[in-house]
Amino acid sequence: MALVTGSGLYVGGARRSFAGPAFLVGAGLWICLALRAVEGWRSGRRVLGWIDLPIFLFLGYAAWATSRAPCEYFARVEWLWASVYGAVFLSVRHQLGGRRLVPWILGWFLVVALLTELYGFLHFRVGVYPIGPVPILGWEMVPRPDYEARMSGTFGCPNHFGNYLVQATLVALTLMAWPGSPWPLRLLAVWSAVASSVGVAFSISRGSFLAWLAGCGVWLMRWLRRGPLNWAGRIVIFLVVAGGVVGGVGLARSDEKIMERWENMMGNKGEGWARLRSGDGDFRIELALNGIEIWKQSPWFGHGPGSFDLEHLRWPTWDKGTRAVFTHNDYVNTLCDYGAVGFFFVLLFWLTLLCFLWHRGKSREKDTPADLCTGLGWAVAGAMLVHALVDFNYHIPATAISSFLLLGIATTTVWSERGVSRAMVFNAALFLLAVGLAGVTAVQGWQTWAGWRAVPEKAAEAAKLSTEDLEQAGAEADRWDNRSPVLAETLGDAYRLKLIESYFRPRETAPEAARLRKENESRLAEGAILWYGQAEKRSPKDDVYYVRRASILDLQGKFSEAEVLYQMGIQKRPNGKFFAIS
Repeated sequence: MALVTGSGLYVGGARRSFAGPAFLVGAGLWICLALRAVEGWRSGRRVLGWIDLPIFLFLGYAAWATSRAPCEYFARVEWLWASVYGAVFLSVRHQLGGRRLVPWILGWFLVVALLTELYGFLHFRVGVYPIGPVPILGWEMVPRPDYEARMSGTFGCPNHFGNYLVQATLVALTLMAWPGSPWPLRLLAVWSAVASSVGVAFSISRGSFLAWLAGCGVWLMRWLRRGPLNWAGRIVIFLVVAGGVVGGVGLARSDEKIMERWENMMGNKGEGWARLRSGDGDFRIELALNGIEIWKQSPWFGHGPGSFDLEHLRWPTWDKGTRAVFTHNDYVNTLCDYGAVGFFFVLLFWLTLLCFLWHRGKSREKDTPADLCTGLGWAVAGAMLVHALVDFNYHIPATAISSFLLLGIATTTVWSERGVSRAMVFNAALFLLAVGLAGVTAVQGWQTWAGWRAVPEKAAEAAKLSTEDLEQAGAEADRWDNRSPVLAETLGDAYRLKLIESYFRPRETAPEAARLRKENESRLAEGAILWYGQAEKRSPKDDVYYVRRASILDLQGKFSEAEVLYQMGIQKRPNGKFFAIS
């Protein structure tokens, strides 16, 4: 629950100060799974199931793919997050002693979601506002990007905030229908579902709208068919929901900000679909098309985890002037990074999951906790698979953790439901795999986190250190993580900022002071060039580093050397505005 709470309440978990501890928590979850395998070994019950196999296949394949990625660091961080998500899913699926805890877990998740929505209402339609800080946890204040009218709560991004509240809506509906719940709690759950839906609307996230329709539609259709309602009750519920949707659409049409965003995408009346098909209506389509072309360059194995960003930097037709770390389509992201083989393992997970839910729906009585959890699984799967067409929620810790938590609850197998066939073999395999993954996740996670902690996250903060302290921080960062271009870039930028500050100070007249100043500037320039060179080696496809190195050579008066680097940058990235200006 610490992962759910932290990621939901602090920038979607997409910060180093959360990621480092999260990696270690993930390693701890793998250890607990290994202990669960020992318990199954002793009791003769099988813990591992066929639905778990794709998780291990994908993690193994992703570990291999990391070795061929254009940047080991980005691939490693992506693998660590995948390990955490797998541990969350398998832990919830195998560690719950019974379903009596499920309402409490769902309730806690719903509280976290409503808190982030409350934060959104407290800053309703404010462009930039602070998220954090939380000094006791070392979480710094992060300014929310200026999305103007779009609500994003504590996430910073309205698209992922909207997806989070879609999941919260499905959780609230499940709690509303939970057998044996008192009516006050059922009414509170209904209110929570409505409140979460309002948050989805104010996010003005079109992908979240589609996910809400898909998830709620799947949940409602299944509940109307299997819930404790007669035909008259089903008709009444259906009419109430239909009226609510129609009313919501009417309110949305009356909201100036929502309609402005819709018109920006669709254009004038009659030209909307043509704009969408051409890619003019939304850059997501252009990104997805670019991603498909990049995937075609390495169709079977992809370019490696975290590679789309680096491959797309040099894409000749991308003239937006912004850096696209992912496409807004997780299907295309998977193909680019992992190829058809990795895509097959992901597809295998979803197919086995859906087959499991179908079988459980056939083998469980209607309107029972197990049946409601199954319905929640169908709804979450529907919402996430639809939203994945237009966004990258599985690259955001909060939305990924919550979805795997809910899917784990949907597939929970209590002890009495476990089989005994081949228990020893399956449990031994789970023990070895879990211990191995725990070790790799702990070691790699600790080294990555230690490297992050060695250097301030922002170059401006690092530049405030003395030159001696900056050298010491660089040595410490290199000791823990000598493959991170991000740390090298931060150090290079820090030296560069200190050099620029010194360069533009009034010149000293005393010869000795001038000599000391020149020595200091040479030392700073050498430090910046050294770390930019390290960043180039660690991420060869990122052209920013040698262009920044050229800016240092400019300050040193080495114009001919700088020109070579500038020309190379313009040649490889003709649309790079920073390169052209430099």
